[in-house]
Amino acid sequence: MMGCRHGAKNTLDLGYLYLAEKHGAKVLPETKVVDVKPLDGATDGSAGYEVRTVKSTSWIRRHPQRFTCRGVVFSASSLGTMELLFRLKEKGSLPAISRRLGKHVRTNSESLIGARMPGWHDDLSLGIAIGSGVYIDENTHIEAVRYPRHSDTMGFLTTILTNGQPGPQRIALWLKNIAASFLRHPIKTFRVLQPLGWAREFVILLCMQAVEGQIQMHWQRPWFWPFRKFLVSRGKKVPTYIPKANEFAEKFAKLTGGFALSMLPEILFDVPGTAHCIGGCVIANSPEHGVVDAYQRLFGYKNVYVCDGSVVAANLGVNPSLTITALAERAMSFIPPKSKTTLNDEGGS
Repeated sequence: MMGCRHGAKNTLDLGYLYLAEKHGAKVLPETKVVDVKPLDGATDGSAGYEVRTVKSTSWIRRHPQRFTCRGVVFSASSLGTMELLFRLKEKGSLPAISRRLGKHVRTNSESLIGARMPGWHDDLSLGIAIGSGVYIDENTHIEAVRYPRHSDTMGFLTTILTNGQPGPQRIALWLKNIAASFLRHPIKTFRVLQPLGWAREFVILLCMQAVEGQIQMHWQRPWFWPFRKFLVSRGKKVPTYIPKANEFAEKFAKLTGGFALSMLPEILFDVPGTAHCIGGCVIANSPEHGVVDAYQRLFGYKNVYVCDGSVVAANLGVNPSLTITALAERAMSFIPPKSKTTLNDEGGS
């Protein structure tokens, strides 16, 4: 999320967009796409598309713009692409989008845990973003992650490590752990739970599992805010308690003399913390099973591609960035050079 001062972690501005501009792409900053629809009455997009945008950072002067193009690539991350496609399907701009949109959404089966060492002699915020990882079993991968100095907002989401299945019992155990920690080490516990200096003293242990687990995203008005629609998750919840991950955090904290910590939303609300939301527009052999085909073309339309994490159809157990990049490069490799293609080239079909 924060990138890496040593270039070990890709960011849009440092990596992808910079390289795209070097290859001739024109980047329009602070611009939000609000509509994409076929041109000239060709409902399948065979005549091209009209794309409408507004200024994303303005409420009044929106600076609407209109573009026309032969083809469109959606690449707004899993949540961003799902939200835009849901809007376009609902308003009738792209009504043929598969009903499988929003299905098979995954969190990489993650759990964010870690350890904080108050008064640690080294500044843990220095160095590359992710410098090490270990497989503790065949399906579970844990990476040590650091944030740049002063990136302490995450400190509001961490609390004393608490085991147990979600529900009132886990919350009660968490309260018991907090009370016991304050009784034994009042000053250290206060230092651990307050966010100031969090990045300098904290190591995130990002646990990822290559195991089955998925939710569904629906486009609807939540009961607490009926004025507009949002992406709302449904279905069986992704586990927020991974026993092996907590055991690893406890061992790590014991070796370093620190405090093992969990994510507060996981304990109080049974909401998993994840840096890698994937799926929702998965690859399939038909629109009855997915949203894009094997070449990542949107079912029902010509020259429309989805090239981001939303097409990934399984939990990877590792950071998905290279997988997403490889899938995008593969999809683009099937498009012939401009000099050899017609308006409605069928790609690799």
